[in-house]
Amino acid sequence: MTEPLLDIKNLRIRFRSDEGTVKPVNGVSFQVNEGETVAVVGESGCGKSLTSLSILGLVPSPGEVFEGEIRLQGKDLTKLKKNQMRKLRGNEISMIFQEPMTSLNPVFTIGNQMTEVIKLHQQLDKKESINKVVEMLDLVGIPEPERVVRQFPHQLSGGMRQRVMIAMALSCNPKLLIADEPTTALDVTIQAQILNLMKKLKDELNTGVILITHDLGVVAEVADRVVVMYGGEVVEEAHVNEIFDNPVHPYTRGLLSSVPKMTGSVEELGAIQGSVPTPSQMPKGCKFHPRCPIATDLCKDEHPNLEETLPNHFKRCFHMEGGSIYEQHKRETTT
Repeated sequence: MTEPLLDIKNLRIRFRSDEGTVKPVNGVSFQVNEGETVAVVGESGCGKSLTSLSILGLVPSPGEVFEGEIRLQGKDLTKLKKNQMRKLRGNEISMIFQEPMTSLNPVFTIGNQMTEVIKLHQQLDKKESINKVVEMLDLVGIPEPERVVRQFPHQLSGGMRQRVMIAMALSCNPKLLIADEPTTALDVTIQAQILNLMKKLKDELNTGVILITHDLGVVAEVADRVVVMYGGEVVEEAHVNEIFDNPVHPYTRGLLSSVPKMTGSVEELGAIQGSVPTPSQMPKGCKFHPRCPIATDLCKDEHPNLEETLPNHFKRCFHMEGGSIYEQHKRETTT
């Protein structure tokens, strides 16, 4: 069996303070293969972005990875020193952040910022670096790249800045690309262009992609597999078609019920009652049980394991066997 590009096993992150210790990421495991897009979805506060930052060794202080493995082609990144991680960032692993204006330096031109990354990792001279920048800007569909290299971030539109971020992230041909809400705040036309661009580049460069998002429409468009997170842990994982056609965790079903459907009839959108618990106030037992429509005393007292219930379909729930209990609950509450 081929070794995965990225293999995260039992990842745990903690923050220690005078008030105590919290674990916003608590036992996360999943894999990413070459040329595969894995979408990590869930509400704000479920641990998606923190998990992605841990891959880059950028967990903000006083946080730390205190348990688990993050292996990139067999190399455990949690064991590397800071200078070793700096060589990996932007080279073997790149990240597209959700707001390019906070990631691009407003006082330097696009060319200056991109050549800095290329010269650091590719050991090219100034002329070769500029040529590489122009090539990458052209690759992501930016018109007149020779002119854009001399411009500042504020002179570009939001979609253009996001394309610059993608070009910068891909300039060193990374093995793994992490995209954290890459289309947030973009209009739907630009969003579609960015998503199509990411799919095209992934296919051409065979790059593994982790897509961090809460937009299930984006997931359906670009993902191969989906990892659903809640309360700092994975609650369901499956192929994207399985997630949409046969979700088996009540949280996943709740997320999907809140997505508008393109049908002729007008349907009331579903909603998940309550809110995501804070890491310092995680409930005992199943993390989702205070908001779950089918929770029992077992859910309140015991913590379910992530189990494979169907081939390559994993869920963290005591009761969901093909959705039968959930469907029974729906019938009882609608009659």
